[in-house]
Amino acid sequence: MKCKVSKICGGCSYLNLSKEEQAQKKKQAVSELIDRYHLKLKVNDIYMAEQDLQYRNKVIVGFAKEKGIIYSGLYAAKSHRVCHSENCFMHPEIINEIIKDITKMMQSMKIELYNERTGTGLLRHVLIRYAHKTDEIMIVFVTSQKMFPSRKNIVKALTSKYPQIKTIVQNINPRRTSIVLQDESIVLYGKGYITDELCGLKISFSFDSFYQIHSQQCEVLYKLAKIKLHLSPEETVLDTYCGTGTIGLTLADSCKKVTGVERNGEAINFARQNAKQNNIDNIQFVQMDSTQFMKEAKKYHTHYDAIVLDPPRAGTTKEFIENACALEPKKILYISCDPNTLMRDLVQFRKQGYVSNKVDLVDMFPRTEHVESVVLLSKMKTPANNRVLNSTKYKKKH
Repeated sequence: MKCKVSKICGGCSYLNLSKEEQAQKKKQAVSELIDRYHLKLKVNDIYMAEQDLQYRNKVIVGFAKEKGIIYSGLYAAKSHRVCHSENCFMHPEIINEIIKDITKMMQSMKIELYNERTGTGLLRHVLIRYAHKTDEIMIVFVTSQKMFPSRKNIVKALTSKYPQIKTIVQNINPRRTSIVLQDESIVLYGKGYITDELCGLKISFSFDSFYQIHSQQCEVLYKLAKIKLHLSPEETVLDTYCGTGTIGLTLADSCKKVTGVERNGEAINFARQNAKQNNIDNIQFVQMDSTQFMKEAKKYHTHYDAIVLDPPRAGTTKEFIENACALEPKKILYISCDPNTLMRDLVQFRKQGYVSNKVDLVDMFPRTEHVESVVLLSKMKTPANNRVLNSTKYKKKH
């Protein structure tokens, strides 16, 4: 399998490795981190993806010019340089076709490209999200200003050719920054969101909602999480960093109640919508920073049998860990997209008395070096507790 820019863009660094080689490399990388952090964890075999090509449900492309001709592509690794690429192996075929058509439109309609150096020009990026189960597509044009010439013609041309496109949004980003999206948006077509099916549930999300990049592997991950938690009908769950509520919603049928916490207000609105459209009534959502919520929970001695966290790549905070452990839940499930920050946080959990003896890996990012990790933590028996137990046994025996 050959890609002209694979060594430049870094989006598929394991493109030509077999599944066995990819699994070995990912498992080895996590094992080395465990040793570096002096943790005692067994690394279980990785759950490899059946679909390891055309799996990405979220794509962001940039644009550039060469000899007056506009081209599109991903950014070169650790740079702002656009790689001239078409037919990316990681993108669904329909997404590649849409990107080609948008690129041609930008050329024919003479849309000026944004120049990072001068701060001039209009079009910065195009973001596309794809719901694999429902075939619904969302397109987001990221522009430097509100005025968007020919946008009606662009919307008409795209929606006429691709009935799968259910919504088109314009996101306005006037700042000189490498951050792709900003807060101001205009819905040009549709409702501003799409709906997918995940673990038998209808899940709606907007362009900036968190949604795992590989839909099939996300189902593998959530089923694994459910098995590891092994919840009972009497138990309560706290789902932190919950986003649009996907994890909590998949757990709701196996426990008494779920509380989801997320600081993003729009994500919380979608979480509530997702609960409603799936007729799930034993779940509630709170808009608050997860660390701050944990502080409040400790202050008021709120009890949860299980705490789930799936934080951003940067991991969670020391304060979150300290306050979460102070609540003394029976179990804590940590889902991580960055093994490095996971190991760092596991050291802090260990200091608070919560440990695990194994880590499970899910291949959420086939053909890349990245991997998703899942760890179930429980409170370890302290030496003091062991002495009490031993003393009790001694008295009974004699």
